[in-house]
Amino acid sequence: MKKLVLLTLAATVISTSAFAAAVPVTKISDGSTKVQADYAFNQKVSNGGGSNNDGFGVSLEHDLSDKTAVQYSYDKVNADNGDIKNHQFGLVYKVHPNVNLYGAGTAIRTHDTELGVQAGVIGHMPLTDKINGFAKAGWGNDVKQTYQVGAQYELKPNVDLNVYYAYDKFSVDSEEKSSKGLHAGVGYTF
Repeated sequence: MKKLVLLTLAATVISTSAFAAAVPVTKISDGSTKVQADYAFNQKVSNGGGSNNDGFGVSLEHDLSDKTAVQYSYDKVNADNGDIKNHQFGLVYKVHPNVNLYGAGTAIRTHDTELGVQAGVIGHMPLTDKINGFAKAGWGNDVKQTYQVGAQYELKPNVDLNVYYAYDKFSVDSEEKSSKGLHAGVGYTF
């Protein structure tokens, strides 16, 4: 019952909030679910988008097995020349204890909506007993490039804090755009 209430709350937040990039799936263990919220600050958006933009993000991930997980995220960056909104649903597969591969479907909206796919790799490793570092690189057709580098700090066994730098290059409305900047947030696993 507790999981159902939290999943319902997460779905409500996802459908009604403004977002920025999501922390990638790093640890996969059978049956766990994770909800994350992130704030993006001082985002620089190309093509007249400005350099002091913000956003807020939420993602929901669920581990289907000890090697496979799914993640849904909705991103929004508030830019001067029009908001960038990104829905992404991905499948993540663990190929090594420190390496995951992912494939995702995306829907990006600035003025019109573009549908596409993206694939990439996520590397992660413990830096200390409580800090896990990660890096992500992805390529696709509507999200041309995605790069993230950051760290998660284990505040409690089921709560982590994260900080990361993200760069995304989009091709939307026959126009290339990019968004880059710092993000910080919290994740809860149940």
